[in-house]
Parts: sequence; C-alpha cells; structure tokens
Amino acid sequence: MTAKEAVRQACKARRAALSVEVCQKWTQPLTNVIISLPAYKKAHSVMAYLAMPKEANLDVLIEHAIKDGKEVYVPVCVDKTTMIAVRLYDIQDVVYGVLNIRVPREPYRVIDPKNLDLILVPGAGFDRYGGRMGMGNGYYDRFLKELSPSQYMGVAWTQQIMDEPIPMDEHDQRMPMVATEQGVIEL
Repeated sequence: MTAKEAVRQACKARRAALSVEVCQKWTQPLTNVIISLPAYKKAHSVMAYLAMPKEANLDVLIEHAIKDGKEVYVPVCVDKTTMIAVRLYDIQDVVYGVLNIRVPREPYRVIDPKNLDLILVPGAGFDRYGGRMGMGNGYYDRFLKELSPSQYMGVAWTQQIMDEPIPMDEHDQRMPMVATEQGVIEL
C-alpha cells in the first residue's frame, strides 16, 4: 500500500467512526457556516453534492439555496473518468445510481463547469495546507483542473481535517479553503 493509499484509508476510517446522530447534529451548523460566506451569498449557481452516509451533509444547504433562488447543481459520474454538473430542482426528485449515490432524475440539464459560481467539494480528508484526499477515482481533480480556485472550496467535518500534510500528486487540486461545522479553514 502506498503512503497516499494509507492516508486515504485513515481518512475514511475517521469518517466511518462518526455516528449518524453526530453527523445529523452537525449538518445545520455546517449549513450556517457556508451560507454566511460571501462566496455563497453572491453565487447564482452552486454545485453541491448529495452526501453519502456520514459524509458532510449538504441537504439543508441545497434546500436553502433552491428556496433562495440559486441554481443548484450536483455531480453525476457518467463513466469511469467523467463527472458532469447536473441541475437539481428538488432534493426529493432523485433516484439511486451507481454505488447507491443519489442523482437527479433524467433528463439532465448540464452546465459547463466554468459557469459555476461556487463548487462545494467533498473529500475523505483535508489538511491545513489545502491538500485534499478524495475517494481515489480523481473525478473532482479532473473536473476542477481548468477552473479558478476562487470557484471552489472543500467541505468536511472537523474530524476529517488532518494535521499532517496529505500526499499530493501533480494532478491533485488544492483547496483554497475548507468549510466545516466549526467554521472555515483558510488555506
């Protein structure tokens, strides 16, 4: 196992150790942190994600953004390397796709990533230097590659913030900041 893979497993274990109840309790504080950010307030189009169990949950934020008149998009993986941003009109209007991940019902309305004002990026873990540990497939790294770091930020529970630097490869995208239920970590 490589050092990077060992860190990925450690990050996943930290998240897995959290209880569902604690994650539910942290969802509203996380939402409050994000909606207070200038980047969120001025964004017209926001790409969030439909969280897996114990992942930093954005469901309340998504509902808030839709009610607020923002266009909300979520990721859909269309093959083993490509992720697209698909419009979500109602958080209840989803189906379960690959890996039991919620996705909007087809037909999809897709947006060019360059036209997104704010992209909320999940991860297995983050460090205090902008490093992000994904799930290992590179979808977000490829998606963010051509974009300005001013367009995106990481989202995680505080437990997912590592003190040691996360091993980063050349293609890995660093985060300019990470929002947690306890506040924002500027990197």
